[in-house]
Parts: sequence; C-alpha cells; structure tokens
Amino acid sequence: MNNSDWNDPELVRRLCDEAPVRDAAETGQRLMAMWPLTKPLYLENDTKYAEELQVRLTQEFAKLIIGDPELAQSVTLADADFVYEGAQSIPGRPQEIVDALVAANEAYDAAADYSDDGDARHLVSAAQKTGARVDYGEDAELTGAAAEFAQTLDAGDAFVDQIEQDSQSLGDPVERVSVALCAVGLAFYGATQASRALAESTDGNLVAGMISSALYCNELGERHGVPRVFFDADTLAKLNRPMEPAQFVRAVAHAASLEWSRHKADVVWDPDAAKADAEETDRKREREELAKKFQ
Repeated sequence: MNNSDWNDPELVRRLCDEAPVRDAAETGQRLMAMWPLTKPLYLENDTKYAEELQVRLTQEFAKLIIGDPELAQSVTLADADFVYEGAQSIPGRPQEIVDALVAANEAYDAAADYSDDGDARHLVSAAQKTGARVDYGEDAELTGAAAEFAQTLDAGDAFVDQIEQDSQSLGDPVERVSVALCAVGLAFYGATQASRALAESTDGNLVAGMISSALYCNELGERHGVPRVFFDADTLAKLNRPMEPAQFVRAVAHAASLEWSRHKADVVWDPDAAKADAEETDRKREREELAKKFQ
C-alpha cells in the first residue's frame, strides 16, 4: 500500500478485527460505558484526570522541543505542573525547560477549540507555538504546505465522520469503538505525513509537526466520541518515522489501551477507600510481624 492511501474504508474494516485494536476497543468501551457520569466523585476525578493528562502530555512535548537528550530527560512532572499552573520561571530549574513547557501548553490550548469547530487553523496555530514557520497569503489565508496540512486535517475529519455514519448500524458497541479508533488512527497517520511535508518545505521543524499531529489525534477523537490518548516522547518519535498505515494504527491502539485503562481507574478512584485499604494493609503487616515474634 502507498503510504498516502490512509483514508480507505476497507483498511478500517481489516484493521478493526485485529487483536491490538480489538483489545483497545474493549478497554475503551468499558470506559465509555460509564458516561454520562453522575456521581460527584467521578465527575471530580474526571476533571482532575483531564488536567493531569495535559500536564503529562506537555511534559513529553517539552522533551521533544528541547531536543538535547540529557536535558530533555530532566524535565519533571513537577516542572510541567508548575507551568500548567501559570509559572513563567521555576527557581533552580533551567529556563530552557520552562520555555519549552510554556510553548507546549500554548500549543495544547491553541488546539483545544478544534474539537468544537473542526477549524484546522487551530492545529496550524499549535504548530506555530512550537516553532513551525507558516506562510500566509492575502487575507491571512494559509498557503503552500501549511494549506495542504490544513486540507489533510479537514480530510481526516470528513473521513472519520463518514466512517462513523457508516458504522451506526453496528450492533456491537465494541465493534463501533474499534471502527472509530481505526478511523481516528488513520486520520492521525495522514496528519503525520502532511506535517512532515510542511516541515520539509519550511524550516525542517519536525517536532512542531509531531506535537500538532498528536493534538489533532486527541481533538479529532473528542469530536467523534473517542477518548483521548497519552503519547510519550519516544512513542511520538517512533510514530513519525516512515511506516505503513496499519503498523501506525496498531501502535496507536496499544497506547490507547493503556491510557483508557488508566482513565477508568482514575475516574473510579475513591480516596477514602484507598486510605482504608492502606490502613488495613498496614494492620495486616503489623499482625504478621507480631505473630512472628511469638513463634
């Protein structure tokens, strides 16, 4: 298959029955079946999860922006949390780390409205926030590779929408999630192809494309009822290497399965129950230690 042939309904049908995709879909369905959330605890936990996901993702984006492996690995979750809360500097921490995190958060925020209106300019803006140079023509119209990038994002949205409509008659909810995941994964693949073309025709900033494409994946998923996915820096780098669409979707499905399992666990987490379990574990250990003394 030609790498450009990603928007193929037949490919969706083939991929959605593969084990990695099916496993992810089963995990996703268990998560999605909880909605609409009604328990105040679950609603609070889900809000906290969304905030923490942004912190986790921007930590990974900052590693890519920094580039230098040694400095990138020193970016901590605490650094990312401070910047998420609005810090412009962190005492004792390199300003390069803070600047990268600021850029990552600006990109994250710039992309956020795409899930509501489907305007690809939000993703172009996200790429700009992380270093991409974008040319505009008259009346601030995108030109060249930037316009092609935006057109690919639009095509991905239309592709997922059509696949979603075609799958409405499916009786198995897991199958519907599987189909939607494959469609979003393939649109994400198309975005990575277009982002590389954008980078190659402008300033070679591949990182900006990696980040904006990952943000596109999550905002596109949000538009079509697919839960968000966490990608670490290494995974994003691997996804941006040349590969066939099917291989790409399998990798996305693996990341989705891990994140959707975590998302569900985070939503149902009960701090009181966790505290009680910890106290019971401590009491059990103390009883065992005491029993050993009298043996």
